[in-house]
Amino acid sequence: MLDRLFLSKLSKRGKIAYWVGQIALIGIWALYLFGIADNSFEEEGRNMFVFGLIAIVIVWGIVCVIVWKKTDEDCKVLSDENNQ
Repeated sequence: MLDRLFLSKLSKRGKIAYWVGQIALIGIWALYLFGIADNSFEEEGRNMFVFGLIAIVIVWGIVCVIVWKKTDEDCKVLSDENNQ
């Protein structure tokens, strides 16, 4: 649900950066949590993993919208393509 909101505000380059960054950050978070910190998924690791995922989605989405927001020209081009 948050993905749709963020993706509607991003340019094409921003959409690519959003997905690549999100996958990379989730991978780093999982590596840290289960590899370095040595938590198990059955104990406290599950809650920390889920809260971390939510935080990554929100924070990375806001960063992407700030950096790669659609411009008015992008919106005009899209509307012109839809009208033809």
